[in-house]
Amino acid sequence: MTVGSEFRHNFQQDQGNYDLQPFVQYFADHRTSTIFSLYAQDEIRLRKDLVLNLGLRYDRYSIFGGSTNPRAALIYNPWPKTTFKALYGQSFRAPNLFELFYAAPGNEPNPSLQPETVKTMELVWEQYFANHFRTTASAFYYPIHGSIGEQIDPANGNAVFKNAGSLDLRGLDFTVSRSLPDGLEASLSYSFQETTNPSDQVPVTNSPKHLVQASLSMPLIKQKVFASMDLQYVSDRATLTGQPAGAYTIPNFTLFSRKILKGWEVSATLYNAFNRKYSDPTGNGLAEDAITQDGRNFRIKIGYQFSKSH
Repeated sequence: MTVGSEFRHNFQQDQGNYDLQPFVQYFADHRTSTIFSLYAQDEIRLRKDLVLNLGLRYDRYSIFGGSTNPRAALIYNPWPKTTFKALYGQSFRAPNLFELFYAAPGNEPNPSLQPETVKTMELVWEQYFANHFRTTASAFYYPIHGSIGEQIDPANGNAVFKNAGSLDLRGLDFTVSRSLPDGLEASLSYSFQETTNPSDQVPVTNSPKHLVQASLSMPLIKQKVFASMDLQYVSDRATLTGQPAGAYTIPNFTLFSRKILKGWEVSATLYNAFNRKYSDPTGNGLAEDAITQDGRNFRIKIGYQFSKSH
């Protein structure tokens, strides 16, 4: 059995709204908060090829209260290279201070806001093959309750966040990957998901039905210098006005080193290599229906790890 705890103290959490010239302060809020957590997990071997994993976590937030969340996994290995899993879990997203306390003109706070909760149920089949192949297939169902959304208060016309909705997320996921001893790695995954709102037929915003991801990594110089590529496809998504944000495919390329010099690691990544123009749907309160994302950009990273003394 594994047990543990966590404590966090947020010493300063400020938010406000003001004009610069002339200076006018419309809203100022200064707070502190704490989070305390306890958790326990145990692995029980029911028989040689069957394992039950159980866990429980309790989180206490000073700003809204506590939340208890269990999780369980039943893992069955009928053959050495075959695994079946039945997974269940429960988690939450705590409301943030903006959603709880923002009270600038045109907005009102809601200190009684509660966390969003989600239950996760999943069936998984993992299969390994002799020639370094691995495949995974899973089916999942995630009901989400108490979804936090911005609404208009009919009494005064102010915007306010409320626990106003539920969502059901169902889908299938398939992954095939291969990893060779010489450092060559490749994977391809596809996810189909359908998100529905049980209370109405309005399309759920920013929820793609199809996701594809492919990656390839290969050694260039004696497993010290590598080149990799990952490709991401996202199908179209509904915006708040019901108009679609178009599907897009984005390739990223990376050149990186491992231990080419003692302690040093260097990488260079080119994102959105073909400078594809695409947009993501926005939320309430913004003039744009969708916001254009970054075009081609790059990042260079240099790191050094100090050796441990003995």
